[in-house]
Amino acid sequence: MQGCRPLSREEVQLIHDSFTGRYATRNRCLFVLGVLAGFRIKEMLSLRVKDVVANKKIRSLLRVARRNMKGSQKSRTVYLAREAQLEILHQVHALQWPGQDVFLFRAQGNKNKAISYTQARRVLLDAFTGCGVADQVGTHSLRKTFANELFEFMLGLLADGEQVEPFMEVSTALGHSDPKSTKHYLSFRDAARRRAIKNMGARLSA
Repeated sequence: MQGCRPLSREEVQLIHDSFTGRYATRNRCLFVLGVLAGFRIKEMLSLRVKDVVANKKIRSLLRVARRNMKGSQKSRTVYLAREAQLEILHQVHALQWPGQDVFLFRAQGNKNKAISYTQARRVLLDAFTGCGVADQVGTHSLRKTFANELFEFMLGLLADGEQVEPFMEVSTALGHSDPKSTKHYLSFRDAARRRAIKNMGARLSA
């Protein structure tokens, strides 16, 4: 996670449109869920069909059980954007509407198991580099992208006069029991410091 940055909106779209091949649907679904729901890779790999489908419909609320979450004392539930629901629907179709206990990101073969973390990581990093996105990015960039977009939206609401606490909203959405952890996700927001340094440089060369 250290040193990893969020993706820009242009990069997200570029990567989203880049998936090809036999497992394009699965891999794109993994990417979109990371960006729009903010779950860690291992948390997403724990998902089964029953976690995302109810009565033949894709759930609007996605819950990852506590046992599958990193150092959490409780499970986390996230609202799914329509785009995330559609990607899940495509993936369930690709699996041919399997049994409830089948893993959403199922690996090849007859056994019911999810793809490995190593494989998921390779898929995402290959997509990044294939699109020329290689500067300070990693699998955790998906979760940081979610945090950054949420923070920006909350700042907008605050500017419009709504009573929200952007930092705490992000902390809650990420499932952090200790808000200090959230600081790592927002530490890259250094635009003001960069402007100050540029200003100093401009004054020196004046």
